[in-house]
Parts: sequence; C-alpha cells; structure tokens
Amino acid sequence: MTINERMSLPIWKKLILYSISFIIFLIQFSFVILGFVVIFNVSNPERFAAFRYLYYIILGVSFCYILYIMAKPMLVSYKLTWIILIFLFPLPFCFLYTLNSMSRRTTGKKRKELINEARYNLEPGCLNELESFDSTAANMVKCVQKSTFAPVYNNCDVEFFTDIYEKFEDIVDEVVKAKRYIFMDFFIVAPGYLMDTLYPILLDKGRRGVEIKILYDSIGSGRVINHKFLKKLSMIPNCSISNYEPIGMNISLTINNRNHRKIFIIDGEVCYCGGDNLADEYINKRNRFGHWRDNCAKYRGPIVNTFLFLFYQDWKTSTKTKFDLNKYAAPNKFYYNDIYRMAFGDGPLYYGNPAYDLFQSMISSAKKTLYISTPYFIINDGMLSLIALKIKEGIDVKILMPGIPDKKTAYYMGRANYRPILTAGGKIYEYTPGFNHAKNIIVDGKYLFTGTVNMDYRSLFLHYECGGLIINDDIAKKAEADFLDAVEKSRLVTYYDWKRRPWYQKLLAFFLNILAPMF
Repeated sequence: MTINERMSLPIWKKLILYSISFIIFLIQFSFVILGFVVIFNVSNPERFAAFRYLYYIILGVSFCYILYIMAKPMLVSYKLTWIILIFLFPLPFCFLYTLNSMSRRTTGKKRKELINEARYNLEPGCLNELESFDSTAANMVKCVQKSTFAPVYNNCDVEFFTDIYEKFEDIVDEVVKAKRYIFMDFFIVAPGYLMDTLYPILLDKGRRGVEIKILYDSIGSGRVINHKFLKKLSMIPNCSISNYEPIGMNISLTINNRNHRKIFIIDGEVCYCGGDNLADEYINKRNRFGHWRDNCAKYRGPIVNTFLFLFYQDWKTSTKTKFDLNKYAAPNKFYYNDIYRMAFGDGPLYYGNPAYDLFQSMISSAKKTLYISTPYFIINDGMLSLIALKIKEGIDVKILMPGIPDKKTAYYMGRANYRPILTAGGKIYEYTPGFNHAKNIIVDGKYLFTGTVNMDYRSLFLHYECGGLIINDDIAKKAEADFLDAVEKSRLVTYYDWKRRPWYQKLLAFFLNILAPMF
C-alpha cells in the first residue's frame, strides 16, 4: 500500500503556480517603478497621488517589519538576510516572513506534544553517572537535552562503518533475520542495485508477515524516484510507503523544513544512522563525483528506542496516523560498559537547535585535536570565530571538504568561509578522490558526533536531522584514524590557493552567502 504517491504536479497545477509567481513578480516590479516615480516626482505626479500614499504605506509596513526583526532574538545572519530582502522587495518577503512566523506558531503547538510523548516513551538515561565519569561529556549532553528529550545510555553497543558497502552487506544480513518489523526513513530512496538487492528480501519478509514501513522525502527523492519503482515497492505485502511533505497545491507552511534523516530499524534490535541514503552512489556502485566517502553507525540496546521515536514522529507527520511505540520497542538486551552514547533528533519542532548547540559545545571542549568532516561549510560567523579561536589556542584543527563537489554553488559558498580558518593557522583539506559526504566531529580522540547533520544552515536550522554522540569509545579512535587516512589522500588548501579562486566563484559566493540562512 502506498499512502502518498505525489511525485510531481500535473501540468495544469504547475501552470497555476508559475502564473501566481509571475503575477507576484509583476506586482513587485510595478511597485519598484512606482517608487522611482514617487521619489523623482516625474511626469504628472498628480496622476500618481493615490499610488504615492500606497507606496509610503508599503514602505512604512516594511520598516515596521525591519524594526521587529531587529528586536527579535535570532542569529545576526538571519536578521541581516531578512532585512536586506524586505528592504529590496517588501511585498513578497513581508508575506514570506509572515508565513514563516505562522509556521513557527503551528510548530509550537506540536512541540509540547512531542516532548510529552518523548518523556512518556523514552527512559530517563544516566546523565548523573556520566557527570561523575566525564563532566566535559556531560556538558555536551546537557546542551542537547535543553532543546530536546535525548537520554544518554551506558548499556548499549555501537559499531562504526567506514565503508558504506560493508554497512549495506550488514543491513542485508540483519534484514534476512527480521521477524517483526523493518522501518526505513531516508531523505533519498532511489531505484538501482541497492534497492534491487533489498527488494526480494523485503518481498519475502512481507509475505511472512513482517511489517514494513518506508518513508522518503518528497524533494530529496523527487529527482530519482518514479511511479514504476513505487508501484514495485507497493507490491510488497504488509508494506506501507509514504513521502514526507509532498509539494502540491495544498503547500504546507513548513514546506522548507525537509526530512533529512537516515534511519533503518530492524525489530528494535538494531538501528543504522549515518550520512548515507538508499541509493547506489553511496555504496560506490554508481560514479557521480568520484569516490563517495561516507560513514555510518549501527546501534544496539535501549538507544534504538530514541531512533524509533524519531521514526514515529516522522511517520505521524507524514501520514497523520499514530502507532503504539510499546509494540515496537527495543527488547530488553543490555550491553553494560563505561562507554556512553546518546542519540538525538533535531529540527524546527524542537526548543532551540540541538545539533548547533552540540557542535558549539564539542568545538569549545577541544583540548588537543578538533577534526571536522563535512560536505558543506556554510556556517555563521559565530561558529567560524569559535573554530578560529581554538586554532589560536594551539588546538590541532583539520577540516575535510569534498575535492569533487556535488553542488558547485554550495562548494563556492563553503570555500568563501575558509579565510578565518586559514589565517588563524588551521588546515583545510579537499578530498582528492571524490566527494566527502561524511558528517563527523571528532574531539581529542574521545568524543565523536556521527549522523546526518551537515555544517550548513539547512541542516543546522531548517532540516529535520538525527545523529549520535559517542563518548570515550574506541569508535571515536576508529573514526579519527579513518579521518586522518582520508586527509592523507586529500589536497591541503593554502591561503595562497584560496586567494587565487576564480573571480566568478568569489562573486557568486558573496551574493549567495547573504541568502544562505533562508535557503
């Protein structure tokens, strides 16, 4: 059964949307012309007397919006972007800001329900034990827990995959053993070798009564998924499929908040979460941008319930239906040790910005080394300044970026932010074999973030994301060794190289970085 198959709009709906957009543009353009008429008082100003007052009203309203934005507690980069756009194009961007505020109020109503459900369904965790064991790690956890309910555990097991094909083979083994359910929540689900391999196993499991749920993001998968592929998946017995926030005539106020999570849960026994999607390029069966570098963690124990709750949240949002979490909860299997782990979700539905706060806390906590792996580097001045400060303190800071980008504009924007890092003495590498898509922060070889969060505005402030913080574990050392191995294969970017970027890259990055907080 496919719950929602709206992949693209019919032609007539597209024409309506394009027409509305064109009309709004014409109205705004006419007011720009009117502004020149009013300001320079040309050609029979009496004819434009009524319009002059309307123009002044629009200016006054936009000025009130600007004052309101200036007074609001938000990131300076967001303030600057909104103020510039409202100043240049008051009509559309006053309207968009109003819609954005309305969506936040709608989100606020759902937030209380989310927190109450999380507290009811998740265990409290062992923060007190962690505080006596490692106060630095406890502070990182507290940063996240101020924004969302995310228990920290010391009775779970984690395995870390530096090769996504090995992780895929492991998933196949676990799916074969599935007895109760298989839940998949991904930004991209695409036809190809990976899904062709999984399909017969899922088909067999569905026939045996295993419950299967597949959730994909409508925009993330929109370019690669098709009706033929969806029809094939819908033939699997006992399988429900839905797409997250599809684009249609009934556009949601939260359409800009995409579901970027990657979660694969089997029977509550295991959960996989990393940077990879269900598509062939992630296992290097399809060459798009050279070698695709990524990694993923496999979790066992009560921590799986945190990811199960995130899946439940996404499924409820997409299908408007609930299911009994207790029915799918992780079995009572514990892996007691002195290793602490926390899984968490992030997104507009939460109080504050959990991933952003965690990243700030991890960077601030670095005493010896700070290694960052990210496909994008579009962050605000505050985080850039913090990284530069750690370099000045003598911390070994290395940042790994793609050598072959998937989106050139995002690559140009990220490179524009190299300056404070390079001038402070930090090292930035670009992964020569291809595209670095791994999302990790590794601090002092002890603390590891791994998950779906990129170092850009979309991931940190707009998308729904997830990930894990792994503390005092050999996994962190394994991730560090893999990072340094990738660095050995990468090109070191010098300040001289950075200064010699082509002029068009600098110009494009300059303008796009102004708009980055919104898009």
